[in-house]
This record gives sequence, structure tokens and C-alpha cells, in this order.
Amino acid sequence: MDTLSDFLTFMSAGPAIIGLILVAPIIFLTADWRLSLSALLVQSILVGTILFRFVRPEVAVVKILVGVLAMLILYLTARRIHETRAAQTRPAPGGRLRGLQLGWGAGPLGLPLRFLAFLLAALALFRLYQSLRPTIIPGDVVIAACWLGGMGLLGLVLSGEPLRVAPAALTLLSAFDLAYAGLEQDLAVVGLFGALTLLAALAFSYLAAVEGLANEPAPTPDDEEAGS
Repeated sequence: MDTLSDFLTFMSAGPAIIGLILVAPIIFLTADWRLSLSALLVQSILVGTILFRFVRPEVAVVKILVGVLAMLILYLTARRIHETRAAQTRPAPGGRLRGLQLGWGAGPLGLPLRFLAFLLAALALFRLYQSLRPTIIPGDVVIAACWLGGMGLLGLVLSGEPLRVAPAALTLLSAFDLAYAGLEQDLAVVGLFGALTLLAALAFSYLAAVEGLANEPAPTPDDEEAGS
């Protein structure tokens, strides 16, 4: 038990913080829903790992399970929409590199402007790190929470489709959860953030499903005759 506790203490410090800093930009930059949701899953596990420093282990495990459930809700919806649109989908303009669209059509503002926004956020985080004077919340947790909040906020502003807005919104919720855990360890607050995460996942899943049905082409007379 002491070995497991030491391992979790080690992981909740440097490795988990570095992992969050690396994973959050993937959610923001990628246009591939599989890669985005996979990064969201890893992010939820890392946030739960960091929460081991502030809450009881079983509560942190519940937070991880909530993140996994939220990702599964979005994954099932995205997979269903992708299968429905598979026959009508046209290749997006520009090249692709492991799920990253390289043309200007990669989202409302395209990958180049998203990458520029990412660089500005990284510079702001570096400036914050230089001037940070942590008091109640550890400095590394403050940096991670601000980074997640910045990536989530940029994703909300620059994304248009529900399946791209959803990971950004969940990232923003994770940032608030991470920051507030250092101030208040009340189980009611922990449960509130878990409920908000699941409700947000369900809401965006519903919006994505409605948008997918609305954009689905109506059957032609030939299709109706073939079906009959």
C-alpha cells in the first residue's frame, strides 16, 4: 500500500502536470474526433491522478470514472454520426497528418490560426509561470489549471460543431475542478463537478445527434423504391 501511495504521489506531481500540458493542445488542434476523444480520455485520467493530492483516493477514482463515462457518451454519438455520414463525406481540402487537417478549412478558422492561438496561449502561460507566487494552491497545479482553462476557452471560441465544442467545454470544467480542488475538498463540490461533467457530455451529445439528423440528406424516390 505504501508503494502504491508513493507511486501515486510521484505521478500526481511532475508526470501528470507535463502530461496535461502535452494533451490539452491535441484536443484543441485536432479535427479528428477519434484523436480528440482519446486525448480527452487521457486528460481525464491525468486530472484524476492530480486530484489524489487533494481528495481521498476513492473520490479521485470516481472522478476518473466520470471522465471515462463522459468520453464514452461522446464517442458513441460521434461514431453513430460518422457511420451515418460515411457515404456522403467528402475529403476536406488540404492534407492530413494523423488527424490534423493541414488546410485552411480545418474548422471555422483553420489549423494555422488555431496554431497561432496556441502559441499566444503558451507565451501567456510562460509569462504567468515567471510571475507566479503560489499561496494556497501549489504552483504546478495553478499552471496546469490555467493551461487547461486557456485551451478550453480557445476551443469554445474557435469551434463550431458540437463534437468539437464538447471536448473544449469538458477541458474548461476540468480546469475549474483542478483549481477548486486545492481550495475546497468538500465531497458535495466534488460531486457537483462530476454531475456537471456528465450533464455537459449528455447535452453536447444530444446537440451533435440533432445536428447530424438535420444534415442527413433526405431519401430520394429511387432510394424509397429500392427500400420497398
